[in-house]
Amino acid sequence: MKNSIRKILLAHDGSRDSNRALKMAVEIALRFDAALYVLSVVPELYLTELTDFDRQRITEALTEETNKAMEKVRKSLASHPIEHKTLVRQGDPAETILDTAKKMKVGLIVTGSHGRHGATKFLLGSVSSKVLDHAHCPVLVVK
Repeated sequence: MKNSIRKILLAHDGSRDSNRALKMAVEIALRFDAALYVLSVVPELYLTELTDFDRQRITEALTEETNKAMEKVRKSLASHPIEHKTLVRQGDPAETILDTAKKMKVGLIVTGSHGRHGATKFLLGSVSSKVLDHAHCPVLVVK
């Protein structure tokens, strides 16, 4: 049987659940000899109460925080014999994850069940729920 999991996309937001998902994604990548792409999305801010200047400052701070988190991920992945790459994008998290997965033609998306922003939709976080509902490939939600 041909291995259909050649590329894995992990959605990572720095939360405890996404760190658990990272460990699971590494195990799967090792088992299937797959490349692991770790994506972190800086959310766009649509709050009308913010001035453009404040929105830009917050976005810059979130981007810096995200880049630091991805540096930690890169360091943790360096000890594993798998092809890997970290990606930082800006936009709607669920849409960006779905678009990236489709463009990269990944065979599996791995995500944590709840993000660091605490947004929940029933039992799953709103981002993981949307990814699960709209992905073109299998999705593993790690709790």
